[in-house]
Amino acid sequence: MPDAIAKLVEQFERTYVEHMRGLPVVNPALGVEAVGFEEFEGHQLGVLVTPWFMNLVLLPGTDDWNDDSQGDTFTIRFPSGPIDFACSHDPELGTYLSAVLFRSVLDVEDQSTARSLAGEIMSNLMQPPRAERAVTRRDLFTGLRTP
Repeated sequence: MPDAIAKLVEQFERTYVEHMRGLPVVNPALGVEAVGFEEFEGHQLGVLVTPWFMNLVLLPGTDDWNDDSQGDTFTIRFPSGPIDFACSHDPELGTYLSAVLFRSVLDVEDQSTARSLAGEIMSNLMQPPRAERAVTRRDLFTGLRTP
């Protein structure tokens, strides 16, 4: 696991232990895990699973976003279509981008299910859309099915 991805996992494990454990928004059946990270346009792209959310994350491979402000949004184009990401600054991780996949994971049964969902999302993200229409988040979760 590349250093930036390991740091991402460590940071969110620390957040879980120090601030989130026991809160009603946390699914105790889940842990912090980086799933499906791969190189994308000079950055590392993957899904961050936590006991309280799942996000698509772009970790810095360059200093592309260093001058941008916390909360700035960027539209990143993938084979499946564009997705909006928010900019975050972290003293340990640097500047990275994230897009919310699941604001809550309370309904996710276990870590295996979360991992499987994340894998499907990454696979669908890299597939061109099957229909001539905008790609929605729902499309990412359902395999880009045509109506």
